[in-house]
Amino acid sequence: MFYIPFWLCIFAGAAIDARQRRFPNELAGACAVTALVGVWLDKGVNTALDHAGLAVIVYLALVLAESLWRRFRQTPGIGMGDAKALFALCTLDPMGGIVAFVAALLVLAFSCLITKSRSLPLLPFLVPIFAIIEVVGCTL
Repeated sequence: MFYIPFWLCIFAGAAIDARQRRFPNELAGACAVTALVGVWLDKGVNTALDHAGLAVIVYLALVLAESLWRRFRQTPGIGMGDAKALFALCTLDPMGGIVAFVAALLVLAFSCLITKSRSLPLLPFLVPIFAIIEVVGCTL
């Protein structure tokens, strides 16, 4: 019940990313805040702050890696919208967010091979994989 606003925001972000190849800052902020509030109401303030701290670490590591990639390779890699989405996912569930991100990158790479495309948006892959991980994790 506490997580319904988060799921609405993140699926809206995936739909926007699929159409426009961008994840708006306002929607990313809403996803992060609703994830933090949901965890806070469900599991308490200490867990919410732990998740937020881990999300910041993962976000900063990904932004640093992307910045170095762009500097040395002179080509874009992961977009900053994908990093913002990963921050929101890790705020809800840090390990689930990281596992979903890795799985989504693999599925994205395979999809690019099949479609012979140089790039595709990541969020339409990331969000459903994360949702599956969360549903399976809740049922176990």
